[in-house]
Amino acid sequence: MSNERGILCGDADWPAQGQGLKEPIRLQLSGGEQNVDLRIQDISKRLAANISKVFLDLIEIAAYVYCADQAITRGGQTDRGFGANWRRQMNFHIPVRQPDIWNSPAISECLTRTLGFLSDDFYSFSFAKLKSPPPVEKYFEGLDDPNLQPEEVVLYSGGLDSLTGAVREAIIEKKRALLVSHRASPKIHTKQRILLNEFKVRLGLYNESSPFPTYIPVWITKQGAWGGEYTQRTRSFLYAGLGATMAHLFGLPRFHMYENGIVSLNLPISAQLIGARASRTTHPQVLKGFGELISLIMEKPFRVENPLLWKTRAEVVKFLGETGCADLIKSSVSCSHVREMTTLHTHCGKCSQCIDRRFAVLASGYGDYEPSEMYKVDLLTGAREALEDRTMLESYVRTATHVAKMSEIEFFSHFGEASRVFSHLEGTADENAAKIRDLHKRHAGQICEVIDGAIQNHVKEIREGTLPESCLLILALPEAYRRSAETPVKEIEKSCNIFRKEGDIWRIVYDGVEKSLKHIRGLSYLAILLRNPRRSLHVFDLVQEVGGSPYTEQIDNFKQMGRKKWEEEGLSLSRPKELADKARKAVYIAIQRSLEKIKKEHPALGQHLKNSIKTSYSCSYTPDKPTPWEL
Repeated sequence: MSNERGILCGDADWPAQGQGLKEPIRLQLSGGEQNVDLRIQDISKRLAANISKVFLDLIEIAAYVYCADQAITRGGQTDRGFGANWRRQMNFHIPVRQPDIWNSPAISECLTRTLGFLSDDFYSFSFAKLKSPPPVEKYFEGLDDPNLQPEEVVLYSGGLDSLTGAVREAIIEKKRALLVSHRASPKIHTKQRILLNEFKVRLGLYNESSPFPTYIPVWITKQGAWGGEYTQRTRSFLYAGLGATMAHLFGLPRFHMYENGIVSLNLPISAQLIGARASRTTHPQVLKGFGELISLIMEKPFRVENPLLWKTRAEVVKFLGETGCADLIKSSVSCSHVREMTTLHTHCGKCSQCIDRRFAVLASGYGDYEPSEMYKVDLLTGAREALEDRTMLESYVRTATHVAKMSEIEFFSHFGEASRVFSHLEGTADENAAKIRDLHKRHAGQICEVIDGAIQNHVKEIREGTLPESCLLILALPEAYRRSAETPVKEIEKSCNIFRKEGDIWRIVYDGVEKSLKHIRGLSYLAILLRNPRRSLHVFDLVQEVGGSPYTEQIDNFKQMGRKKWEEEGLSLSRPKELADKARKAVYIAIQRSLEKIKKEHPALGQHLKNSIKTSYSCSYTPDKPTPWEL
């Protein structure tokens, strides 16, 4: 594998069989060559002394995984399309206090499977005895709180969803809540502290003797110039490790991770956010894996729950407003570009998190509680200069428009991966299918209502042509409507290319010629490529997104188990290379059949696609000039 690295943690030695790989990454939480500093604040050393050895191991493992995730690039800005370097094979060698527990087959398999799905990487772990364990007090700093006995542990990021969770637990249900947070940035930490103080004011507990709600910030700082991978999907494993440790410390059988169902279920609402490029922080499979891992460690049942699973973000914000806490909305932060945050502009307005948040706040009816000036780029009327920013927003809106009109059959045909969620949820497949579709229909409807209302409010600017061409209200209009009034009708028809599945028929328009083709699998692969021009998509991702392939389940298992475990198990395709070859061949044959069918019915489009479609282990659509498509 081209992107394979060894990670030596603590005093681990480099195994002889790994000498042929790149220079290993060395991470140390203690000792003379320490380059990672882990600090857990506001938990006293007296309490920390009661944490069992296996949970201290868990905290250190989670910290090492998180740091390695940042240190190993997926290919940088020029390789965002799931190229050869997107998936990494990370081979960890970690000294722990309880190696027998961590090397047990059940725990090892659960760890690699859960992390593999979470970050879309391959993992292997080798655990040895930690020779000189650092004292437990090294990681913990705080004052003794003899009255500290929480009823719930809540993971708290300071975003809208986790804010709602904290309000629900501490203010509405008046539980003694312990809020555990990763302190990733001083700017975010300040916002989190402001919100915590607000909680105490509303509870009438704003004095030093009031222990709840208690905020546990966790610092991880790194020394040196290594790091920089922006995706950092394993942050939720770090959160989970800390949450589980706090729950264990106080004898609780669970902790809560709050996130709305649209983000949690991870269906590709935007074509620019597929696979691991979209968050899997609270995906049901991940939470189930975390719960299984902690249960194995504790040797008794443990649960990780997401109480917001069946709510859209707009419904989350509405709940926040109805509880009398709408004024807290402006103090929460959802933007992924924290470094660009200023006092005036706390959100960039361009990233997917900002787009989703602003739509939700406007749809909730509580938009007045969040000044539009918070966003550097206004959601509705702000110009988006970068092509990628325009493409993401346009795709987001177009998908919502289509989902709002989809029948049940069309929805599950388009989002085939939804069926893979069923086994990780309570209830029957039919019940979960109905709830998933209803959730996404509500979300799509909320987006469309915001756009419809905004168009009515800005109809004069649209008529007069004073809005930026790259703003949402113009991008939301169908392609044909955005053409200049001076453009002849025939030119409009020629420039409006369509490649869209309508029931079992594909409607295809290219160069002014329209054809209808009966569905075959390869057309779905082509549609994904057309939706992601100039992006390299691995055949595994094409097979998974379309679904229904004889290799779909094997690819799912391969991603979950990891390369090493797959080979050890000697599964039906014993080597990962064989599975990749099978998938590559299947995708190639399906695409070639579709191209032949298109060439026969529409020669001009057939020639265009023949020149633009590249197939191998990664596939791409690379036209000579920009060729917009309605999909």
